[in-house]
Amino acid sequence: MSKYEILARTLLKCELFEGFNHFQLNTMLECFSPKLHSYNKGDFIVMAGSRYHGLGIMVEGSAVITKENAAGSRVMLGVVTAGELFGEVIAFSGKEQWPANVQAQTDCVTIFLENNAIINQCSEACSFHSQLIKNLLKTVSNRAIMLNRRVEYLSMKSINSKIACLLLEHMEKSGSHTFRLPMNRNEMADFLNISRPSMSREMGVMRDRGIIEFQKEAIRILKPDKLKDMINE
Repeated sequence: MSKYEILARTLLKCELFEGFNHFQLNTMLECFSPKLHSYNKGDFIVMAGSRYHGLGIMVEGSAVITKENAAGSRVMLGVVTAGELFGEVIAFSGKEQWPANVQAQTDCVTIFLENNAIINQCSEACSFHSQLIKNLLKTVSNRAIMLNRRVEYLSMKSINSKIACLLLEHMEKSGSHTFRLPMNRNEMADFLNISRPSMSREMGVMRDRGIIEFQKEAIRILKPDKLKDMINE
């Protein structure tokens, strides 16, 4: 059994390897020879300004991507969970430094793939590099769409509309009216660029009106139409 056999099983769900079968992915990992990096909860996986050393893939656990604005306040850019990428947007930008922090939400395991290993044909002449590049281009395009979506959040005037939009989006993504948010309340407030007390107050109002139920990160949408109405207010 290859030393990458177990890792390959995990990464089959990663968007970067969409369309790969187990054998192809295992062969690709043999070509890249990635190292596993372990982090404890709260550790910085990468820090803004540090040297960029390759495309990151979260193998186990989750992390938050944050950046400090000019005023020194933390702005949350997103959450990375197992099987997801980070650093893909700047991979071929020519930038040599990470633009944001990636901090472990839980104990984490990651790997990093060097840019040259992705775009250059290896000595074994693997036939899978072209599919890998196609997947990476698709991923970067999807990230651009997501960033545009984030701009929509930030452009919304009311706190209610921001919260409603976020909850509906996660409901649609999960395919269920009951789901868990990939972020805690502080992270959610940072992501929506609103204060934690204001967000908690408005979510409490939604709960009292019978629109949602929640327990920590667990959310249940009772009246999605009411949330849709809030977006248009």
